[in-house]
Amino acid sequence: MNDPFALDLTIRLLMLGMGSAMFAGSLFAFINKNKNNEKFYQSRTIFLGTVGFVITVWTIASLLNN
Repeated sequence: MNDPFALDLTIRLLMLGMGSAMFAGSLFAFINKNKNNEKFYQSRTIFLGTVGFVITVWTIASLLNN
């Protein structure tokens, strides 16, 4: 690896953090949906959780591939 600043690894780790945060945040929102008695957007929460899960799995596969 001739990259002196390890930008490839940095971008992958940032994507891992973003994807896992999207998944975890959506999961916690889905679990606590009836605690505040506020309007809950279930379809948006499931969509963002799915996107976060896909980003997380894709990034882990990309990290393990190198």
